[in-house]
Amino acid sequence: MFICTLVLATGAIATQDLTPGDPAASDDDLGRRAFLRYCRECHGEEGDGLGKFSYTTGERPRSFQSGRFKLATTGNAIPSDHDLEETIRRGMPGTGMSAWGQAPEAEIKGMARHVRSFSLNAIRGELDREVAAGTLTSAEADAEFARRTTPGPPIPIPPEPPFDEERRARGERIYLEACASCHGPNGRRLRNDPMADFEGNHTLPTNIVGGVFKGGNSSADIYSRLYLGMDGTAMPGYGDAYSPDEIWDLVHTVQRIIAQDGLGQPEDEAAMAAAVAAAEDYSAFFDERGDEVVTYEERRTSPILLWGGGALLLLVLVGAALLTSRR
Repeated sequence: MFICTLVLATGAIATQDLTPGDPAASDDDLGRRAFLRYCRECHGEEGDGLGKFSYTTGERPRSFQSGRFKLATTGNAIPSDHDLEETIRRGMPGTGMSAWGQAPEAEIKGMARHVRSFSLNAIRGELDREVAAGTLTSAEADAEFARRTTPGPPIPIPPEPPFDEERRARGERIYLEACASCHGPNGRRLRNDPMADFEGNHTLPTNIVGGVFKGGNSSADIYSRLYLGMDGTAMPGYGDAYSPDEIWDLVHTVQRIIAQDGLGQPEDEAAMAAAVAAAEDYSAFFDERGDEVVTYEERRTSPILLWGGGALLLLVLVGAALLTSRR
């Protein structure tokens, strides 16, 4: 987040004025140039998630070319224009994705269109290759393109019900059976080992007690995440598993965890110990195996080099002292 803000503040990317009223800039060009200014350094110029600062963001930026987005409010998890715009405005709290709500509205809308264009072009190209190979007809490719790119209707979010003792007990029961295995019985994650998303990038379950959620922490935001999950991640959706009333009970349980710093449940000591042991294997945090750790036992010349360097430094210091004393 700091790096994204620093890039904007220093103007390292901005080479042109992006004033929305510039008649020389079309809407599409405005979105492209805004994307280059605000987003390229992390998400890459081609929207592939491989910008030069992508390795600094903790969770790797999602490739927009995949057509899969974590945050949506539609039944098929394909984000609406409003979903994309809101993600740009609010960012993803707790990650390196900055909030750009201070940007002009025309730029935000243009960036949302440009972000979507990466997946539209990638999916269209994939399907065109299948048509050329004879595995799909043009009509089948068009139908598949529409299925994979057209946002569905918004998910239904019924009015928020009152929270009584019966609902309180039911929400806690659902949380313990559906959420505690990753997020912990008291909202402090049990899994400290990274969980791979569909691209192989590693994430950790959220610590609910902090109340910092990628998709926002309003009641409706939490309901949407519990109903839909987060596409392409280990976070499932429960829209088919629980009734709307039960999901509301779960929302209120999550809010209780935030307000009360937990549910007063006993921690699973065995699970905590296993998670700590898994977290000690730091190589699991990286997509590729890191450089081999060198120890003195493995490379016996290292102590010699160390002592030799120390002796050389001592000679330099002694020589400098002798020169000074002769002046």
